[in-house]
Amino acid sequence: MSKNSDKLNYIKNLIWMMCCDGDIAESEKQFLFRVAREIGASIDNWNSLVKEVLADNGQLYSISDRQKAIATFKSLVIMAKADNKIDRQEKEYILRFAKSLGLTNKQFKTISREIDMSTLLDSFKTPSTPQNVSNSRIVAIREDFDRIEEFTKVAGEQDVDTKITGLDQFLAGTETDDDIVCFHAAEDKSKSIQRCRDLLSKAGDKTAGILTRYQGHQVKYLREIGLSKCVIEPVYSHDIDTLLK
Repeated sequence: MSKNSDKLNYIKNLIWMMCCDGDIAESEKQFLFRVAREIGASIDNWNSLVKEVLADNGQLYSISDRQKAIATFKSLVIMAKADNKIDRQEKEYILRFAKSLGLTNKQFKTISREIDMSTLLDSFKTPSTPQNVSNSRIVAIREDFDRIEEFTKVAGEQDVDTKITGLDQFLAGTETDDDIVCFHAAEDKSKSIQRCRDLLSKAGDKTAGILTRYQGHQVKYLREIGLSKCVIEPVYSHDIDTLLK
């Protein structure tokens, strides 16, 4: 994700926060326009951008740089408080964004309290440090991976290429230089375990499991046979970073 994409997604997150309670306060608009100017976000048509965000119906917009993402979280808190009240929709969006960053409850409270307006946007004004390894790639095994398009989209936003292939095709292949091989758990535990065993024998510690929250009980069994990386859907940008470490 480019520096400009981070800026645009920052603005999009704030637009949803401004609009989600159905009542746009003048103080919210002024904060939005102010930060857009300060970070140098070039918006050709505000009306079109607002319509685009509303059509997305509350999706989170990923910020690839960690410091910019934290600044976005702080800005969402500021925006929510701009009209002197925080509505349920605003609170829900803030909590979802915090979860996407992997913030603990303690971190959530600490960061929310420690907001300095004078330094809020510094990360958007200085060159960012790439967080991902160059030429990173993920192989996604398609079996039972119902949300594979969503997964590849999040990976792509982190500048990580994803190759989708079938299990048998991957096991029969000779590729060995992929950063990580992701498979999805099956509904049947024994099938997940066998799939995991096959991939561990082929890709070793580069193997990672993706599970729905209803399959979380399978993590124990997958770890017992040697799997070290598991992610529970939905997959967020920080999960991609974790998979590549």
